[in-house]
Amino acid sequence: QRFTINLHSDSADFSGNDVPLHLSFRFDEGKVVFNTFSKGEWGKEERKSIPIKKGDSFDVRIRAHDDRFQVIIDQKEFKDFEHRLPLTSITHLSIDGDIYLNHVHWGGKYYPVPYESGIANGFPVGKSLLIFGAVEKKAKRFNVNLLRRNGDIALHFNPRFDEKVVVRNNLEANEWGNEEREGKIPFEKGVGFDLAITNEAYAFQIFVNGERFASFAHRTNPDDITGLQIQGDIELTGIQIQ
Repeated sequence: QRFTINLHSDSADFSGNDVPLHLSFRFDEGKVVFNTFSKGEWGKEERKSIPIKKGDSFDVRIRAHDDRFQVIIDQKEFKDFEHRLPLTSITHLSIDGDIYLNHVHWGGKYYPVPYESGIANGFPVGKSLLIFGAVEKKAKRFNVNLLRRNGDIALHFNPRFDEKVVVRNNLEANEWGNEEREGKIPFEKGVGFDLAITNEAYAFQIFVNGERFASFAHRTNPDDITGLQIQGDIELTGIQIQ
């Protein structure tokens, strides 16, 4: 019938403390209700039609901005909810109701694009790079480069919306190798994505939104990667190496 996601102040329950964000998914009403509990009282509800169905899996993300929460459901923008209480008052999370919960992740920040960083402990075989982001609505291209110690590019991953293709390549001694272009582009303009690149013994394995997209056979030493570049028409919300 219902489930809730709540961001609390001081305790993860409804014992009278403030609740800066209350999301109530109500299948019995066909609505998602947004509200805040402050000083012992509920505020004014904001409602929107529920975008998920009973029995379906789903992905809900809450992003905190300076002035509002941005709620994203199944990688698509769902609703903004303006802050009624300060973000700094949030200390706990609770999830309750008629759902099976299989993953909760807490993280993210504002990342500049273009983004460039060294990889502190390298990116040897066995490691995975996770990139969370959203494609701009008027995007033409973006790319992810894995850099070797000498400046070569071990993997150039380049979705091109203007060509409707994802190009994979490498750069060695300032010369590009042969492009690989197989497969349909798995990204959509204006829609979020999860990109995972795993460094395996013979190739990079590339996954988009949990589904395998391509492999790219190593053309250089796979244990010599020390840097990361991300450029183009995207918003970055998370980067992890695990």
